[in-house]
Amino acid sequence: MDCDRKFLDITNSFLIKEVAPKANEIDSNPQALYQALQGLGKLGLLALRSNKQLTEATFGDFQELIARYSGALAFVQTQHQSAAAMLTASSNSALQQEYLKPMGNGQLLIGVGFSQLRRQGKPLTLAVPVAGGYQLNGVVPWVTGWNLFQHFIIAATLPDGSAVFGIVPFVQTSQKSRGEITFTTPAQLAAMTSSNTVSATLTRWLLPQEQVVFIKPPGWIHENDKNNILRATFLATGCAFAGLDIIDAAKEKKSLPFITNAFESLLQELTQCRTLIREAQKKSIGIAECLQMRAWAIDLATRIAHAAVTVSSGAANYMHHPAQRIYREALVFTVTGQTTAVMEATLEQLTRSPIQDKEFQPQMDADKRGYSLLYPRPSAFICGSKSSVIHLSHIIDTDIPQWQGDPPVELDTVAELEKDGYYLRRFSLGEHSATHMNAPKSFDSFGVGIDKYPAESLVVSAVVIDIRTKTTVNFDYTLTVADVLAWEEEYGEIPAGGVVILYTGWQEKWRDKDAFFNQDAEGSLHFPGFGIDATQFLLDERQIAGVGIDTHGVDSGQDTTFAINRLVLEKPRIVLENLTNLDQLPPLGARLAIAPLLLRGGSGSPVGVLALVR
Repeated sequence: MDCDRKFLDITNSFLIKEVAPKANEIDSNPQALYQALQGLGKLGLLALRSNKQLTEATFGDFQELIARYSGALAFVQTQHQSAAAMLTASSNSALQQEYLKPMGNGQLLIGVGFSQLRRQGKPLTLAVPVAGGYQLNGVVPWVTGWNLFQHFIIAATLPDGSAVFGIVPFVQTSQKSRGEITFTTPAQLAAMTSSNTVSATLTRWLLPQEQVVFIKPPGWIHENDKNNILRATFLATGCAFAGLDIIDAAKEKKSLPFITNAFESLLQELTQCRTLIREAQKKSIGIAECLQMRAWAIDLATRIAHAAVTVSSGAANYMHHPAQRIYREALVFTVTGQTTAVMEATLEQLTRSPIQDKEFQPQMDADKRGYSLLYPRPSAFICGSKSSVIHLSHIIDTDIPQWQGDPPVELDTVAELEKDGYYLRRFSLGEHSATHMNAPKSFDSFGVGIDKYPAESLVVSAVVIDIRTKTTVNFDYTLTVADVLAWEEEYGEIPAGGVVILYTGWQEKWRDKDAFFNQDAEGSLHFPGFGIDATQFLLDERQIAGVGIDTHGVDSGQDTTFAINRLVLEKPRIVLENLTNLDQLPPLGARLAIAPLLLRGGSGSPVGVLALVR
């Protein structure tokens, strides 16, 4: 982990110092792009997939970093990294010894040209076995890196439908004994023009056996595409971060609240998207789910790039403006490595109406922390976003668990349909019964009541810290600062202005009053809660807006002083107790809509809590 972090820190430092200031030039100037490639080479970063110790997740982070600072550099080095990965997988040890080391340090740059294998119908590039190798004829319609790469790995279809892959020179070549390779002039692309993308034509070109990387069976590329659906998502999320950088700068410069709101909303969604993709990498999940995440990343990158254009106003129309470049890069990453399945998933994502009540919520099996991973589900039209909506409040009934001394829940019928023409009940319960929210007046005679909370303060982001592995062996467990830092190590720093929810597993005990309060023979209660140090840390260092829990109190059962409540409610912050359905929330990315009854001067109120999950 430390080694991976150091490797990424080195990459990030190089990108910020050497690449970010020249990003627009790198996009249009092949020489500037070549120098950036050489910079990666000097750091030994150009054949990473030949490093068996490098994890897929770390390589994804690397790709994302580069795409954040230069789409052109990300696009071109990806071609080179793919070539290195193919050589690493080859059984041709002579090729490996000759090429891999100089590829890693940038002394030798190699591209790829095999996307034509994805095309239906008659193969564009054919190979025929001949003495000493294979004769190649046909067209490779897309080869990136003219005048940047010295060679590229070509693929050509054999008579039996399999494909031979081999290394050929990336220069105009005509030899009587070898045949001919010619190239078009670089294509006039809308973005990343410096990548120098050309088409190649091979005429009776002899690929010697010693230059063969490998032979793959018919349909190999389609199976390979299925296995690598998520790999290209990191280019899209990196592009999304680039857009967020522009929005972040605009919110600081223009000081408009709606820009800040947009930035925070998009950052939350991007964080959730990245979290789910990284969790998916660790599991064996279905192709449909992978496609949905790929489409989500593409959609998110294009929306954030569009937002960057929006906050940049008319300046974004200049070709040299970063928002213009990032917008065009988002379009490129929409079609990078595209298959018909990815195209279909992307179009479904882009054309899905937010007012459709359409099921779109595949779930993974709960992982070792026990939460379910949710993907976007457009079930309601809420603030123009496609979200799933989850009740976090228990149903109120007369037999719910209640704190000792609280008034009982009463439901009395006062009108009957048959007799009065309508049905009506009167209900009565304490301000701190069922799922409820506490107000400062609970513990301070000068504190504000529940009716004084502004509406905007009741729509907040949420993070969920799952401590069930601790509470199953220690009913009195309280959240520690170490727990918070461990959560942040995996998901990033807890954002300011949100609610931290503690998932203890007590929601499962709701129907068993004895288990829910867990009272011993001496009358002491045993259920988990927030620790004082962790709460102080969250308030001081993370500036959270409040806390929530699935037990009857954010204070543990052993704390009879209500220390956590008092600490949090020194200001009109949020304290939510008796939450449920926390297993349906992601660790990060949900947004809460909290609706207490506006009881004048109330110490608290039963509350309806809805979670919106992108």
